Amino acid sequence: MQSQRLDDLFFRYCEKNITQEEQEELMSLLLLEENREQLNGLIDQLIRSDQSEYRLSQETADDILTSIFSATAKSAGDRFPDKLNDGDEILPAKSRPLWIVKLAAASVALLLVYGGYRWLGHKEQKVAPVVALKSVYGEDVAAGGNRASLILATGETLDLTTVTNGSLHGQPGVKVDRSRGEISYNALSGNQQAVSYNILKTPLGGQYKVVLPDGSRAWLNAGSSLRYPTVFSGSGRDVEMTGEVYFEIEPNKKMPFHVQVIDRNVKGKCMKITVLGTHFNISSYGDEPAMHATLLEGSVKVEKGNVTKILSPGQQASVSGGQAERSIAVKMVDTESVVAWKDGRFEFNGNIREIMRQISRWYDLDVHYEGNVERKAFAGTISRKNNVSEVLKMLELTGGIQFRIEDRKITVKNTD
Repeated sequence: MQSQRLDDLFFRYCEKNITQEEQEELMSLLLLEENREQLNGLIDQLIRSDQSEYRLSQETADDILTSIFSATAKSAGDRFPDKLNDGDEILPAKSRPLWIVKLAAASVALLLVYGGYRWLGHKEQKVAPVVALKSVYGEDVAAGGNRASLILATGETLDLTTVTNGSLHGQPGVKVDRSRGEISYNALSGNQQAVSYNILKTPLGGQYKVVLPDGSRAWLNAGSSLRYPTVFSGSGRDVEMTGEVYFEIEPNKKMPFHVQVIDRNVKGKCMKITVLGTHFNISSYGDEPAMHATLLEGSVKVEKGNVTKILSPGQQASVSGGQAERSIAVKMVDTESVVAWKDGRFEFNGNIREIMRQISRWYDLDVHYEGNVERKAFAGTISRKNNVSEVLKMLELTGGIQFRIEDRKITVKNTD
């Protein structure tokens, strides 16, 4: 009886002909270990189906099984804390089972019907091409890409989107090369010049990579900047940044690498990072309540005023404006989630306003809210290569929220 019910609910869900109560019943059946084999068989039927909208590769089917059963089990724990970063509330504990059901149901819809999204997983999967979605939001906006400008020491600004690949001009003592989505610096031997600085800036909807003169690498997210010397000299390697940057620093004990991070719009919102050789991410957007330094490998020292913290891999230091003593908060985080942007993914785990700030920066869109959306929270992953309509569709499938796009503005509406 249960077996037949699962079959019926499964295909009704794929046909989008299912009620909310039936949807919750389906997920409760899918979460039972004894139904794993039956679910595998149902997906196998879809693989062999003549209906193109349900046709999946075997690899995608395997991903579906892995995502549904491993991720939904994890959902009840670390991905759904009572509190989110910086005090944002997620749904209360008593509402969590229903939330998990809704979320898991959305994962089935996305993975089965569109065959190109990964929802609630951890590794980017190579799957069948995503079926093109028609925008139901009035307008659509393409994903951001490799766009940046380079401000030279002379004040000249180069648009790296339009300049041709190869060596860039006007850089004494250093050779600067541009390739697709990247610029790199190489000091010319025996050519000592006065220290000069370049600034790499990404617009909203842009990202870029730079290989610094010492071989260290930095990836800039949308709406970010990095100021650095064209040649490192002296006793340290000093750079300044805004926005979000992921660093992989070349080891050099004699020349520590320093990152100065300042939000000039918020008094006291600043920090300094000192490293020898390590991998770390810094997020310092002005519209976020705090700056975050997250360590993936090695060791870093985080300073704010007279307060100092030493981070170990997996730890994140947070600094908010206006704080005095005890101004650096440290906690363990999922580092893969933190740097998902560098690997071409959105990895959401927060309230709708936090998520929409990420979407706003990447697609260069304003966001407006209708109704109380403060308690709307989401978790999941989707490629940053998708048009904005596909990202919004994923969020809508969890229920309780709708979107509209007009004149480069997204309106977020509470439908509960």
